[in-house]
This record gives sequence, structure tokens and C-alpha cells, in this order.
Amino acid sequence: MGRSRRDKRGAKPVVKLSRLGHRRSSPWSNRLLWVAGGRMIRLALVGLNLWDSGVFAEPATASRTEELSALLPLAEPEGALTGIHDVELIPQQTPAPQPAPSGVPVAQLEMPSASYDFGRISTRGNVAHVFAVQNTGTADLVVSNLVTSCGCTIAELSSSVIPPGQRADLSVVFDPDFHEVQGEVTRLVWFATNDPTQPWVEVRITADVWS
Repeated sequence: MGRSRRDKRGAKPVVKLSRLGHRRSSPWSNRLLWVAGGRMIRLALVGLNLWDSGVFAEPATASRTEELSALLPLAEPEGALTGIHDVELIPQQTPAPQPAPSGVPVAQLEMPSASYDFGRISTRGNVAHVFAVQNTGTADLVVSNLVTSCGCTIAELSSSVIPPGQRADLSVVFDPDFHEVQGEVTRLVWFATNDPTQPWVEVRITADVWS
């Protein structure tokens, strides 16, 4: 009984050996691998979308046309303003300039530059520029109704009350990825003043946007 049986042709019996040490993977482990792989793919796609959106880009460093030594001293902040796109702040008819009265203190607005061209820029990351709003008059210059022409543009004025012989800084930030735009773009910033000769002021920025 201890001898191996032979088939009719005298061939040696075929012995089936089990694969020692081999363990079949369970359906649960396969499912976990699929879930983990799917999550990694989703995280990678989210990261790519965030990179394309410019979230990881460094904050914009504001440029300035004039040398600080050539400008009036910066006024202490009093009633700083933030301007966004708000059509209610844009008058249907802008006030007409009037001659400055004589014999009384009067504010006088002076801007060394009221426009700036960023040149060619990418859609990834904001750009910013600082304009000087100076008062060369003899009374406080009061600024109000700071507003922009587009939601992609934000303006911030360091002080809405500018004493004679001083200035406020107007920072204009443009987000080229706010809308799907390509090529030459122009954005405007407006504000009102109590300078009778310049009751409504327009500041202009331009750029050549590319992907």
C-alpha cells in the first residue's frame, strides 16, 4: 500500500505540488489599493488645479514709477479707502471742473503719473502698481467714491484725508486670471475729490495678458 500506483502505460504518477508560501490577495486588499490609488489621483489633480490658479505664486510686489525722494511725505492714515467694482459709486454724469476760488484755502490734487503699463504678463499671479496722490494746495484734500471698472481690479488708498504738502499712496492690484482674457486689456480706477478743478479723477492701467 505504500507504493505509488502506476497507470496502465507504466508512467510515473503525476504529483501536484502546491505553491508553498503563495497567498492569494483578498478582495478587500484589492479594493483598498483601488481606493488609495483613486485618492492619490484626485489629490494630484487638485494640486495641478491650484498650481494653475496661481495660489502658490508669491504675492505681487508693487511697482512704482517715481522715486520716493521726489514725492511729498506720506500722510498719516486717516480714513483709508478700499475700492472695488461698484456701479452705484460711479456717477451717471461726472461733475464738471470748476475754477478754484481765490482768497480762501483750497485743496489741489497733483499726481505725477495717472497711468501705468504692466507690459506682457502671465495669467498666473497678480500685478500691482502704486500711484502717488499728492496735495499741493492749502487745504485738506478729501478723497471719496474710490471705485474700479472691473471685479478683477482692487484699489487701496492709504488715507482719504491728505493734508497740504503731503501725499497718499494709491495701490492698484490687477488679477489677470479673474476673467478669461487674452491680449491687451485696460482697467480704470476712479475717485472723487474736493479739488474744484479735479472733482473726478481717472487712473488707468494696461497690460498684455498671455497664458
